[in-house]
Amino acid sequence: MRLTYAPANEWKLSACKSFALFALLYVTGAFGSWMLSYVCGISAGDESMKAKVIAGLGGFATQVALLFAVFRMQYLMSTFLQASTIEPAIESTRKLPAPWGTLRSIFFGAFILAIAWFPLQAVGGIVASIQLYFGGLQPPTDGHSTFDLLSQSHDKLLTCAMVVIILICAPITEEFTFRGAMQMGLRGSGFSPWWAIIFTSIFFAVFHIPVLTPGAVASGIATLFLLAVILGWLMQRTGRIEAPIAAHSLFNFTNLMLFWLG
Repeated sequence: MRLTYAPANEWKLSACKSFALFALLYVTGAFGSWMLSYVCGISAGDESMKAKVIAGLGGFATQVALLFAVFRMQYLMSTFLQASTIEPAIESTRKLPAPWGTLRSIFFGAFILAIAWFPLQAVGGIVASIQLYFGGLQPPTDGHSTFDLLSQSHDKLLTCAMVVIILICAPITEEFTFRGAMQMGLRGSGFSPWWAIIFTSIFFAVFHIPVLTPGAVASGIATLFLLAVILGWLMQRTGRIEAPIAAHSLFNFTNLMLFWLG
């Protein structure tokens, strides 16, 4: 878990730009969800599968469009500055290793999640047992509201769309929001790697409280915090956001398979 010799990171936005992106991802995601829901005639209080799918796809589409615009602009600015520079700048800091390759990062992220799966479940189980011991609510079998929607859905198209959101949309947008914009913004502000990971992980766990079902909040927060620490470590260790995206997607996939297998 040491990050002393972590490679340079592919994330090139400054701290201010990263925090601005973090805020914009939240705003555009909420706006995109509302806009598509409004166009499709979904009321504000609708908690159905259809409403959740439309809101999820709307938020994902607007966030991806924002990310494309931001990083395209960053690339063009970088290219312009390199072309206009007469002499290379003198490096005052030590040379860091290059970021890992994309495929290597993806496989490493999946490998680390596979190793961490049982410890993650053990932590959630221990916290659930402590909660029950002190008179708390009986932890439900499915601790995420999305699984409740899937269990009640009889529409195959909506089910497939929700699976796409769970396995692709959520891992991409959440990793760019948390491990990218927030964690790297903290790093750029002078936070050490581990403090940036811890603060981001706390925020990530708290962010998911609204979707945790009653009785699963304590165990869910504990599991999600530990998962977020692993995802943050992957971001720092590989220098690429592809690693936490792959691990996040595999985590969701495994939970989904366990849900369907009963």
